[in-house]
Amino acid sequence: MIPKPVEGSNPAVILTTPLATVGVFVAILRKRFERGAFSDPALPWIWIPDTNGNTDKNHTGIFVESGWNENIEARNVRPGVWVDRDQNVYGRVVIGDQDQMAVYKNVRLQNFYCTGEMDILVECTSSKRGESMTIGSVVQDFLHMSNRLIQAYFGFRNISPVILGRTVPFEKDDKMWNSPVSFRVEYENRWATAPASVALHELALVLANKDDPEKYLREIAVRSIFGEE
Repeated sequence: MIPKPVEGSNPAVILTTPLATVGVFVAILRKRFERGAFSDPALPWIWIPDTNGNTDKNHTGIFVESGWNENIEARNVRPGVWVDRDQNVYGRVVIGDQDQMAVYKNVRLQNFYCTGEMDILVECTSSKRGESMTIGSVVQDFLHMSNRLIQAYFGFRNISPVILGRTVPFEKDDKMWNSPVSFRVEYENRWATAPASVALHELALVLANKDDPEKYLREIAVRSIFGEE
């Protein structure tokens, strides 16, 4: 699969996978909490990057990470914002213009397109209930007030109203509090695949060079079950 093979496509649309969508909101929220970000009054939590642009685990005042980085030990003593995704739904698949298929490594590709809708969950955690609630409110306000700008810059088709849930004990760590912020994004998903006929033709050529094609296929099946001996 080649996520974005088509030249001349809308340059504002840079999202083609759910993983990239999560990355967008991690990056956006890091900018909100970085040093020098405008805020009146100034926020007491500063996200500090290391020399590689990742979170400086030893000095940052708040973690802003994807949801699968929740095992960071320092989260128990510092607040965090964890961006995760819930369900992801793809719409009807559309086949692109067959007469203008892209060429990749001398193989003509079939281009596809569909819209995707994904629920985003931002968990705002802290060992203090009030701090968790306040961080959740900051995140909700920022995403709500920047909704149109985020859509314009990153090519989202739509972002639903942003919901701030009740502050409750964090299910992954009962010593922490969590204020969940949730919303749904609709984005464009595009990809390209080599036609199945190409792969089948290549397999047919391989079988044509075998003395006993049936035995060759049986051996593939057996090796996939029991492994090489």
